[in-house]
This record gives sequence, structure tokens and C-alpha cells, in this order.
Amino acid sequence: MNTVVILDHESKNIEGYRRMLEASREQIDCEFFQYPEKALDYVKSHPTAVLISELAMPVMSGKEVFDMVEMLSPSTVRIAMTQMDSVAETLEIFNQIRIFKLILKPFFLPEDLINPIQQALEYHKELEQEELRIKKMEQERLRLDQLWQQLTDKLEKKKNRYKGIYQVASGIIRGNLNSEMKGLNAQEAGFAAEVCEELLQEFMRYYMFEERDWQFHVRYLQVRFSYPEDGCILQIKNNTGSEAPREILPEIAYGIFLGGYLCQMLFYSYRTLMLVEKEGAVYVLRMFCQHSSGRKSYKITDEGVRNLMINFIREIAKALSFRMASGVKEQKFAVRLYFRKEDGCNECDNYGAL
Repeated sequence: MNTVVILDHESKNIEGYRRMLEASREQIDCEFFQYPEKALDYVKSHPTAVLISELAMPVMSGKEVFDMVEMLSPSTVRIAMTQMDSVAETLEIFNQIRIFKLILKPFFLPEDLINPIQQALEYHKELEQEELRIKKMEQERLRLDQLWQQLTDKLEKKKNRYKGIYQVASGIIRGNLNSEMKGLNAQEAGFAAEVCEELLQEFMRYYMFEERDWQFHVRYLQVRFSYPEDGCILQIKNNTGSEAPREILPEIAYGIFLGGYLCQMLFYSYRTLMLVEKEGAVYVLRMFCQHSSGRKSYKITDEGVRNLMINFIREIAKALSFRMASGVKEQKFAVRLYFRKEDGCNECDNYGAL
């Protein structure tokens, strides 16, 4: 129950307040004081919902009491009492301090005192609810700030984690553009530049923005690289029994993209199988591609341009994984890329070439 403190320096008035509130003592918990210092000590050490004080007191005025209470207990609702003959002076005080209500004495009916107290208690309840709402909003703001910081840290970590791969990829491309493209004509050089740009754009899509699950990557990659009506088939299978950890899932998906992109750019038709397997703590992406024979199977007729693009993708794939193995036989080629989480393992020295 919220406590109401009533302060009046005249004992007869205190007794009158007691009689008026006797019938309501189950609903209103009141403490009565004749001396301001004792009332202030009580407010200081006890939760007080409402303080009702006479304004005209000899030792400490009601205004001084209210000023002290505002410092000691800001949430306490303050009601001033005064005689009918001092209203003008009281109104001047009322404009100087924060008071909820002014009530005039003498009180003829219990309701003259009970009603203002009930209104003040209701107002105090509203203040408590508002304070609680503000507190919850502040807690929610802090939670959102923490979440934002976590997301920011996570994004920064992701940027730093793949910064090396990006630098390697862009360095390879810049190096090749400066050296190997010298012998290409304008059309061939433009094509090579477009390939470079698309590889880096796709890299950014995988690593720097939204996190996607395995099924999303599978759907995206199969739609992009599988055209059965044209003899272009890309199959993706996960043989691990579970989804790859989120830390390396973008790497595996981007590795599949590189293989699919190479087939799509090089060959008119192909059958490509991508298998994700697990060897100990290491995830392995196995790529198998079979394509038609002869020079007419290549979309890119210039061997130099083909080799340039293959070199781009091979070097990016090497930077993407911690180990790479590959082999070519007639109209088939196979690649293995090895991935591991950052905490890693040392199981990389015993893998042979395909």
C-alpha cells in the first residue's frame, strides 16, 4: 500500500485528519507529523507516495518542505493545505514550486480530504507506470544498442576475415590485367574485365551482406547454372549429413559458384556435380565436370582468353580455401577445395592430389 504523509504543526488539526481518515484506513495508509524535520526524515527513509503539508508553519514553511522533498523523493506527489484567508499569498507560492493540488481549510467533510488523497494516489500510480514504461524503453534501447554493436562487430569481423581473400583476388586480377592482357584486343580485354568485375561482385554478395542458409545457396546456384534444355546441368549434393557451419558456408557456396561460373563461361554444354563431404574436421568441396570434345565445345575460342579466365578463378579458389587439388583428363576435370573453421585443425598435410 502506498503511504501518505500528512504534516501540520497544530496537534488539533492532526487529530481531525485522523478522524476523517479513520473509515478509510484500510485503503489509505497515513503517517501524521507535527514537525517538518521528522516528516522529512520519514520521507527520506520510506517510500512515500503523497505528502500533504500545511504551508504556513512557524519553523519551516511548507514551501521549504516541498523543496526538500523534491530533492529527497522526486516521485512523491505534493499537496499543499492553506487557510481560506491566505489564498493570494499561497497562489504566489504555488507558482514557484511543483504542487499537484491546493486544498483549502477547514475541511467540513471527510471527502474534502479523502478525494484529493485518492486523486494524488492515482496520479502517483500513473507516474510509477510511466517511469516503469520509460525504464523498459531504456532497457530496450540498451538491448538494441548492444545488438547493434554485436551486429556491427560481427560485420567488421566478417570484413576483416575476408579482406585477405578480396585483396588476393583483386591483386591477381590487377596483375593479370597489367601483364597478360597486353596481347589481347579491345574486345577480348573488355570481356576479361567484365569477368573480373562479376567475380568480385559475386564475392561481395556472398561475404559482405546477408547471411543465407544452405538451401538458399543451392536454389540460387542451380537456377543460375543449370539449363537442362541446353545441355547444361549442375547438381549439388551435401553428403555430410548436416549443414556446414555458418562460418564457412559462404566459402563453400562461393566455391560452388566459381566452378559453375567457369563451366558456364567456357562450355556450350556440361554436366557438373558438386559434392560437399566431411573428412574429420575438414569440409571438402569436390567438383566433377564433363564437357563435350573438340574446339566447338568452347564458347571462348581464343585460348589466351580462356587461360586468363581459368587463371583468375584458380587463384581465387586457392585463396578461398586452405588447400586445393585438381586434375584434368580428356573432356573431364575435377577439383577439390578444403575448408575449415577459424579455430581450424591440422589435417591438411595428408591430402593428395586427385
